[in-house]
Amino acid sequence: MRITAGSVRHESVSISHSIKTAFGTMTERHALLLLLHDDRGHTGVGESWVNFPLWAPWARRAAFEHGLIPWIVGREVEDVTATMVSAYRAFLGPAQQSGTVGPLLSGLCAVELALWDLMAQRQELPLAQVLWANPRQRVRVYASGINSPIPWDLVNEHLDAGVTLYKLKLGFGDKTDRQNLDELANHLHGKALIAIDVNRGWTLEQAQRWLDILANYPIEWLEEPLRVNEESDLHLLRERDMVSLAGGENILLPPDAPLDVLLDTSFDVLQPDLTKYASLSAVLRAVQSLTSTERYMIPHFLGSAPGGAASLHVAAGLPVGLLEWDINWNPLRTELMDPPFEIVEGCIALPERPGLGWRLFE
Repeated sequence: MRITAGSVRHESVSISHSIKTAFGTMTERHALLLLLHDDRGHTGVGESWVNFPLWAPWARRAAFEHGLIPWIVGREVEDVTATMVSAYRAFLGPAQQSGTVGPLLSGLCAVELALWDLMAQRQELPLAQVLWANPRQRVRVYASGINSPIPWDLVNEHLDAGVTLYKLKLGFGDKTDRQNLDELANHLHGKALIAIDVNRGWTLEQAQRWLDILANYPIEWLEEPLRVNEESDLHLLRERDMVSLAGGENILLPPDAPLDVLLDTSFDVLQPDLTKYASLSAVLRAVQSLTSTERYMIPHFLGSAPGGAASLHVAAGLPVGLLEWDINWNPLRTELMDPPFEIVEGCIALPERPGLGWRLFE
């Protein structure tokens, strides 16, 4: 497969309901997409995570146009993993010198997803069937992006669609967090479970105290509870064995990564993000190495339609078969691809068309 051309597409929309985290707020949504074309006339699409910082979409566009696209165009690609290892090693030195290895991986994630999309189209198979021996045809989703004030209309809409797990963001102060948790728990009582995402917002002392609080609620997992400078103490929370710990979206996982960076953590639920820092090739290797039935992988995702489509194909082959799904209003998720994503009985069905299966609108 020869890559004949590449281009970047940047879409953005303003939003009325801000997406709040413990470290920042999103008042706009962006989609930064890489389109690669092959010698048979196919177009592969990859998404790069650009939620933060504010200038990420423009910095990533420059990385594509001045670095990654010139590198990939004209190349013969027979093995996606080998190509991605070569790309990573080609740009790693300058990235290390400039402290931008994370953004480099975010760009490479889009390159890799576009290449896998092309490979699947050339084989005339849905991407899930290229990646997995027996993928599911439908993937369960859980509701994400829930912060204060809680969008009850969207919560109810997803309850009606059969979604049975809702992830609430905490880290805004104990009073606000307790109020939001109480209200959501009462609203979901008997209908659904709750996951908690702190976005690395608590000290160890806060997290220890909250473990006792969370014991009174139907909590599926506690995600990224500790601040970055205290994450080495995660094992102290796990030793208490009061709730499953989740994380992985912020672990740098290049295509040739030693898997212990993901597997030798205190996380029970592993959450690599295929548009952010996790090479799909590395994720596939990690899945093969997950032997414990007590640990499982659920991809992290909070972006637009192409990244969601790729993540659905990957989740289709994982043992749990579950994917994070942002419930907030975002036309970059709902109106960029055809057919629209539809949640039925808590699941999204995969198209039978080759590649991603969903078509990007012009």
